[in-house]
Amino acid sequence: MSLKKNNKKLNFLNDTVTMLVPEDCDVVFKDKETLEIFFTKDKYPVLGVNLECFENPKLNNIDKIEDHLNDNLNINSVIKRNGDFFNLNYQVKIKDENLGVWKILHHLKPRSFRLIRFSLTWPNNKEAEKIVDPILKKITEIISNLKFSYSKTLYDDLASLKYKISSYKYETVNFWGILNLKLPIKWVVEKNENEGFAKIFVDPNKRHQFLIEKFEIVLKNPKENKDRVVEKFLQEITKDVNISNAKFKKTKNNNYLFHFLAIEKSLKDKTKSINNQIWYRIKVLDNKLVIVSGVFEHFSEIELENKLYSEIINEIVGASEIYV
Repeated sequence: MSLKKNNKKLNFLNDTVTMLVPEDCDVVFKDKETLEIFFTKDKYPVLGVNLECFENPKLNNIDKIEDHLNDNLNINSVIKRNGDFFNLNYQVKIKDENLGVWKILHHLKPRSFRLIRFSLTWPNNKEAEKIVDPILKKITEIISNLKFSYSKTLYDDLASLKYKISSYKYETVNFWGILNLKLPIKWVVEKNENEGFAKIFVDPNKRHQFLIEKFEIVLKNPKENKDRVVEKFLQEITKDVNISNAKFKKTKNNNYLFHFLAIEKSLKDKTKSINNQIWYRIKVLDNKLVIVSGVFEHFSEIELENKLYSEIINEIVGASEIYV
């Protein structure tokens, strides 16, 4: 049976990679980068497929690229090269199971890469071999019909952004004499010392901004338990907000950090939601709460871009403390 005549076409990351899969296979996308293919009604074994776009200027010759593909594994398989494509497949035994791995790496010069991985596990016995043998032939045909985009896609650009973020150089910026944030040098900071408000632009086009604000709350009952004071404050600020992924931690010197994702309907378009990552850095003093709040709006329509910036902001805020 010809795969090309009886197939369905699958797209990975906006046509970065397309693949043909037999029509009678069930396919489940776990996320944008990962899917599972089931070849039988019993849905076992399952072929896992993952696509990674990345940028790495250090992989600047054939030997380094092949070493990266080998991933320091002690295997006897040979990497096959065809122009800018590198292909590695091998099988290993893990206890009572076999593991088959197929890796195809596309080098999009000068320093962008796409790596697609296929993996299949099955029991190490004759009965399983009878089931798996025709599946292995189908996997070989699927791989032979892979198509990679020869031009950069949005996800290649995001891989480039991820690499740039990992290469940031940092400087310490003080806010209002109470908080130090270790920020990337390339980020632009606009602050007003008198108003207790600051904008931090995290991308060159100033589309993404991280807003921080300082304020204080006088305690009505200074003798009340400090943890309880913070708990009541957090209940108050979230009572009318749809939140998820909330995380709370207390550090030394009565410093607290509360982080969550707030979801609200857009005022301009009620069918759309606005996602904001919000942080509250809190310190409890004898007679007041000193608070620095931070908001990062998920501005981009590409969630991965929002995620990249959110993660680095979370690391920055998490490493800070109010020191009054």
